[in-house]
Amino acid sequence: MGRVNVLSGDEVTAVLDHQTAVMEEIASGASLSAVLDSVVCALEELMPESRCSVLLLDDSRTLRHASAPTLPAAYSAAIDGLEPGPFAGFCGTAVHFGEPVTAVDVMTDPRWVRFRELAAGHSLRACWSSPIRCRSHVVGTFAVYHQTPYVPDQRDEELVRRFTHLASLAVEHAQAAIEREARHMADLARQTAERANLAKSQFVTALSQELRTPLQAITGFTENLQTLDLSPDQRRVALEQIGLASAHILSIVDDVLDLARVEAGAMPIDLAELEAHDVIAAALDLIQPLADRRSVTVERTGLSVTVSADRRRLQQVILNLIANAVWFSPPNSTVCIATEACDDHASIHVTDQGPGIANELLARLFVPFDRLGADAGREGGAGLGLVLARRLTEAMNATFDLASVVGVGTHITVTFAAVLRPHK
Repeated sequence: MGRVNVLSGDEVTAVLDHQTAVMEEIASGASLSAVLDSVVCALEELMPESRCSVLLLDDSRTLRHASAPTLPAAYSAAIDGLEPGPFAGFCGTAVHFGEPVTAVDVMTDPRWVRFRELAAGHSLRACWSSPIRCRSHVVGTFAVYHQTPYVPDQRDEELVRRFTHLASLAVEHAQAAIEREARHMADLARQTAERANLAKSQFVTALSQELRTPLQAITGFTENLQTLDLSPDQRRVALEQIGLASAHILSIVDDVLDLARVEAGAMPIDLAELEAHDVIAAALDLIQPLADRRSVTVERTGLSVTVSADRRRLQQVILNLIANAVWFSPPNSTVCIATEACDDHASIHVTDQGPGIANELLARLFVPFDRLGADAGREGGAGLGLVLARRLTEAMNATFDLASVVGVGTHITVTFAAVLRPHK
């Protein structure tokens, strides 16, 4: 048989209005505490002589107030941490047995022996509690207090039943949101771990491929020296190729170690005031033979500026940027390195007239060993130059910006936060 409605037409309308308002709050994403406050205040409006609260079980299975807008704060604080049990007042007892519990007069109810003085001190005499369930599990209790001994009638019980159910919907919705967020975070963690494993695998594969060519060259020329009767010129060429291949391997290993140290935050950085032009000049002396072989002109322009940087690492950054620009510039083109001084920063610009980089490839620029589809055997670096240059720049508290236009060229800017002494 269906439940007999003991509420008047106006009361049913009022209950439905409150239920609708609460459900709208839930749908709008309001916090659980705000929604429960609305539920509690709605019942207090329909039961004017009552004070209501919602207590929920925490992770340690003790009860704590989730909403108690009209209860004395001292009383709520004293009840928080209540462990459910057969004589734990009315809230703890209701949770323990999973059934509604009524105390017509707490001064005579044996379940209130431990809490009588506390209740009397806050003028609370009658109490009853209804368990709040989510997916058949008791998760808390809806409590109603009166200041005088009180026996709830059918109307009271129906109102408490309806609003306890509304509270359970709010709690279940909040728990579902927490579970969804936990699943989302777990998925993100799993995806991050998978990407990290994939990146590690790709890195190892790329490193082994990058090392294989010079190692094969060393092996081949060494075998020739051991097994063939080579002329002096042939021996000299073989030894030169072995030296070049060895230097290439050493360069790759040094870059990989530097990159690992930067990523781990273990790269020693010794910041000092440096004249940027002095560091640029030293780098240009080292890069000039490469530029000559490729028929690329390297120009230097701009003011001499003082920056706060690590000399060795700044030179490493500039070398990598200019070498990268020269490698990918066509013959008879120009690579320009310029300095710029402003009131609050100093910048070093490296601009080339190379093929440029398509927008869809920009995200791969800073992936170690990714040469954007270039033939692994082509002349050039290992695909670490830009990666290491950016990491070292950031380690020196500077910024690294890259802009590129296909068919026009690439422009890289390294900017230091402050110019200590600009000079003309």
